[in-house]
This record gives sequence, structure tokens and C-alpha cells, in this order.
Amino acid sequence: MTFLQNNYEREAASSQYLKLQPNESATIRIISNAVEGFQTFIDNKPIRWKFDDEMPKKAYKSEDKLRPFAAFNVWHVEDAKFKIYSCGTRSILQELVNLSEVEGDPMTYDLKITRKGAGLDTKYYVRVDSKEPFDLDLLELAQKFNDKVDLEQLFVEGGNPFNS
Repeated sequence: MTFLQNNYEREAASSQYLKLQPNESATIRIISNAVEGFQTFIDNKPIRWKFDDEMPKKAYKSEDKLRPFAAFNVWHVEDAKFKIYSCGTRSILQELVNLSEVEGDPMTYDLKITRKGAGLDTKYYVRVDSKEPFDLDLLELAQKFNDKVDLEQLFVEGGNPFNS
């Protein structure tokens, strides 16, 4: 028996955004429609706008490349949490389009996204992991999560999609 029952160790920080680390995989189920547009970064902060909108003046100052992005809500299986996945990786976005043409609506199956390598040697792989129906209890929780998250806030400078 120890002097104190609790070990007082901090729990690992958990983000509300899905971000893959080198040599890591994530199994996800997309639970919302996507918002899409362009993004660039200044001081590690994104500047985003929709495809049909005019590029913000501030974005002209960016030395980062202009990239398309899509963001959607997901169920992250490994963390057992709902998160936002903001994806600016063209190869992943292209594979999502390809899979949706072959397999149908990506909200009807789980996806496994794998990141191999780091830096310029990074490769991403996307495949269908499971076509099992989404658990009904999770489906109800997913709807509540979607109701609380406003992905349109990703286009607002300083916007927070979780403040709705």
C-alpha cells in the first residue's frame, strides 16, 4: 500500500483535431459533410477561404504554398472520440475522392489512414477498413457532436468551430 492512492500523473493531452504523427495510423468514420477551400499559413496559423471566394489580402503575404483542404467531423476509433479532421494533404484528398467513386459514400464505412515517414519522405495510405454499420448509440452521439461544431468557423480568422 502506498501513502497516497492517486499517483497524480497527468493524462496525455488530447486534441479535438485529428493529426497523424510519423509512422502512425488512424481509423476513422466520417460523420459530417465536408467544408472545402484553400489554405495557406502565416506564423503557423491557417488562413482559409472557400473555393468561390476571393483570396484574403492577408494570404498574399504568406510564403507557404497555397493548398486545397477539406475538413469534416470524424469518429476516431483508437481514441474513441469525435474530432475534426482538417486535411490539406492532396494525396489523401484524392484517395478519398477515388474511394467514394468506387465504394460509395465515405460516411458508410471506416477508413484507415496511415502516415509513413517524415518531412519530404512522408507518404500517406488510405483504405477502407470496415463496412460495418455505425453503432446506433454512436450515431446519436455523432449527431450531437455535429450540432455543437460549426465547421464554417474554420474560414473565420480566429474562429473556433467548438464555440457554437
